[in-house]
Amino acid sequence: MIQRIDLRKIFDSKGELTIEAKITGRDGKYAIASSPAGTSRSMHEAVPLPNGSADLAIKRFGKVRNRFRGIDAIEQELIDELLYNCDNTSNFSRLGGAVSTAVSIAAAKLAAAEEELELYEYIYENFTKRYGIRKSIPRPLGNIIGGGVHSGNRMAIQEILVAADAGSAFENAMINEIVHKEAGRVFAENGALGIGKNIEGGWSTPFNELKSLAIADLAVERVKKRTGRRVSIGIDAAGSQLYKHGAYAYGKKSLSAKEQIAFIMELKRKFGLEYIEDPMYEEDFEGFAKIKSMANGALVVGDDIYATNTERLERGIDASSTNAVLIKVNQAGTLTDTINVVRLAHENGIANIVSHRSGETDDTFIAHLAVAFGSEYIKCGVVGGERVAKINELTRIEDTEKS
Repeated sequence: MIQRIDLRKIFDSKGELTIEAKITGRDGKYAIASSPAGTSRSMHEAVPLPNGSADLAIKRFGKVRNRFRGIDAIEQELIDELLYNCDNTSNFSRLGGAVSTAVSIAAAKLAAAEEELELYEYIYENFTKRYGIRKSIPRPLGNIIGGGVHSGNRMAIQEILVAADAGSAFENAMINEIVHKEAGRVFAENGALGIGKNIEGGWSTPFNELKSLAIADLAVERVKKRTGRRVSIGIDAAGSQLYKHGAYAYGKKSLSAKEQIAFIMELKRKFGLEYIEDPMYEEDFEGFAKIKSMANGALVVGDDIYATNTERLERGIDASSTNAVLIKVNQAGTLTDTINVVRLAHENGIANIVSHRSGETDDTFIAHLAVAFGSEYIKCGVVGGERVAKINELTRIEDTEKS
């Protein structure tokens, strides 16, 4: 039974404020969870903090926190419904999605501890197994070169991504990191000396999309030859961030929707992209569908278009917009809502990919969710302490599952 819930302000990896929740049971056991925060956000996701204020979020939750007292932490759906009732909006704009996310995940952690289960085992046994979802160890997917709003450089698209396929999460993560280092060397060979990293640890490129992808492609080819392992390459175009005044902006150049589709497909053909995230503006379900129809088996992934929301995903299913959906708990605001999106995707043959945010904490819960959700990938970065925390946790889970 929940005895009390305490909230506090903490810093995310961008140095901005987010929320940490501590839920204490009557036996003295407690669980702590914290919410990440995004930079590139969908207009349809939960509002992180009311008026951007962590203090206001904590103050408002303080007025309703006693309503949770006495509820069994295993009553996840009840807790998440009560979060909505306390907020009294559809997007957590009063309490803040950072509050609801932290409280929702902390409740699941406390229930798992009470049942003496790892978080991934608890979620799988109590929520996802019933839908025919199978546990799996996902491949780490990380950005090696960054652009867009994450970097403020010449590359308009947001991320160039890699994912090794070497048989274990540990080796996959290690090869991703080797590719990251190799890309740094290729930048130096191309005269880009002393370049820095963006907020997710990807290299902050001084070049445009084509040149940066060529650098990534060369780094991948070198590492494949060195290791003998397969490495996939992909992009997050962050189409909604490119979309300005009815067109897609690439510096001084603008592309129509038709031209954007052609450009994305050119990148796919030239660089063998196996992962294409948010190629179009988040309201262009038909544009996504056109790319999916030409993708020849590549994953076309919806992030901003869905915002981890069942109603949005239903629209995408009706339009056959994508064959994969990105999963971010803080977009939905609660674990229950997130599980409902995963279930809907599974029932319609759509892959799910659990993802970090640009503003991360050291909380490792997404590693557990990715395993319990049967995710194909976990998008968690390559370098940086808050990113590596997720990778290390995933490898611990993998070792536990093998033992």
